[in-house]
Amino acid sequence: MNIITTARHFALDAEDREFALQRLERVGRFLRERERNGVEAHLTITAEKNRHVAEVLLRVRRHELVSREEGADPRGAVELAVDGLERQMRRIADRTAERRKGDRQRTADATAITPPAAEDDDLDWLTDGAPED
Repeated sequence: MNIITTARHFALDAEDREFALQRLERVGRFLRERERNGVEAHLTITAEKNRHVAEVLLRVRRHELVSREEGADPRGAVELAVDGLERQMRRIADRTAERRKGDRQRTADATAITPPAAEDDDLDWLTDGAPED
């Protein structure tokens, strides 16, 4: 995954940059192996008055995912933004899996053997003590 980071109005520490890169790499678990190398993520962290705003833009397949969150420090803002991005990716993955499955019925459920319904007349001899001829 190719990750581009931008810091606006402040200098991003090396530790915070490394944290952001590690956190965004974990998002790659939702991607197929061959897609991980072609995906590009843009992380922009902006310092405003008493807060930091992290915005992550990720282009995957036919989707463009954007997550923007605020935090007291850059690390907290990145954490919240990546969590939002993971929620979006999980929702897309679930939707895709559901579309593949469709409304089809599981084969185990479709072939379950149900015992034939017993009629009351056939079991009367059990309660009377002697079979009827």
